[in-house]
Amino acid sequence: MTEPAAEPPAGLHGVPLTSLTWQDALARVAANETYLLATSGPGARPHVVPVLGVWLDGAVCFTTGRETRKARDLASNAGCAVTVPGDDADLVIEGTAHLVRDPDHLRRVADLFPAKYPWWHPFVRDGEFYDPSDTALESPRLVFAVTPDVLFAFGKKKGFTATRWRP
Repeated sequence: MTEPAAEPPAGLHGVPLTSLTWQDALARVAANETYLLATSGPGARPHVVPVLGVWLDGAVCFTTGRETRKARDLASNAGCAVTVPGDDADLVIEGTAHLVRDPDHLRRVADLFPAKYPWWHPFVRDGEFYDPSDTALESPRLVFAVTPDVLFAFGKKKGFTATRWRP
């Protein structure tokens, strides 16, 4: 993939770009343990919640229960944002959430969770995640992937800075 050009976000004329490169921003997304997912459902009411996530194949992959509000929101409106807080810059990914059902892809996602969240060792069955303690298989979890349509970086040190990349 060609690295997208860094540009100032619309409406922020005169604000300097952050010092982050595209690759720096992606590395921070991949390494972070904290992800906040913003969705909106049919009534356009916003919903923001933390999710467990990993970076794989150019996307944030996160998990949620079938009946959660975020799963219901994404079923009616797949557009969402994933925010990644940082000490010197916050990152915001805008994109479309895609339900991941491919067993091989799900296994690759599942294999990444224990390195980031040592207490979470999901396994894959019938296109969903399960917790090993769920021996009755009563609480399946969906996996969604969000590829950036736009990635923003908002610097917090030495004055406000902002960068937008459109891959």
